[in-house]
Amino acid sequence: MRNLLKVLAASLALAAAAPAVAQYVFQEEWQKQKEKERQLQQPPPPVLQHPLWYNVARVNLGVAFFYSDYYNCYYWYGYYPTYTCGSGSWVSYIPFAVGPQVDINLGGMNNLSVGFNVFLGSATGTVYSGVQAESVSRSVTIWEPTVDYVAKLGPPSNTSGRFRVGGGMYIGPNAELGGAFRIGGGASFFNLSRVGIGLDLVIEAGGYNGYWIGGLQLLASPELHF
Repeated sequence: MRNLLKVLAASLALAAAAPAVAQYVFQEEWQKQKEKERQLQQPPPPVLQHPLWYNVARVNLGVAFFYSDYYNCYYWYGYYPTYTCGSGSWVSYIPFAVGPQVDINLGGMNNLSVGFNVFLGSATGTVYSGVQAESVSRSVTIWEPTVDYVAKLGPPSNTSGRFRVGGGMYIGPNAELGGAFRIGGGASFFNLSRVGIGLDLVIEAGGYNGYWIGGLQLLASPELHF
């Protein structure tokens, strides 16, 4: 009889506790559901995006290598009237190059690049007095305004390549004029920042005061993106 009373008491206790347990479980599920809904309603955390700069202003700094028969066959003659031009002789002109340049974006990969180079250096060549050859050198400054089409390769990124083709005009001592076809390539680094660095190689070929001239430019440039 005593055992029966114990079993009955335990049954009554469980029956009394069951609603409370059920209510507790129901409240936990409800709270979880509300928490999920609250999380879904919250906007996602903002994604930091770098501004995209499409235009570039730079200052080109570097060295150029020019070769031409102009100075041997014409230029030296003005300074050394007794000298003559040797057949097949050439002159080297390896100046320091400096100048501003601006790339204006025309849409997509297409850009118009306008610049101005100043070449500062000495032209060195061989002139002849009779059959005796002598090496002579003169300080020369040449100004070159340029206009290029520039194609920037690849999607906007921190590093991008570029290809350029265009033309330049030479303005030398005594208003001597010339012009050249330009082609080259390069790259820009840190494009997603306001300030970057550029590297370029440009090949030129054309005429100067009626004589053939060819050149190579190796340039590095600080860049401002805007």
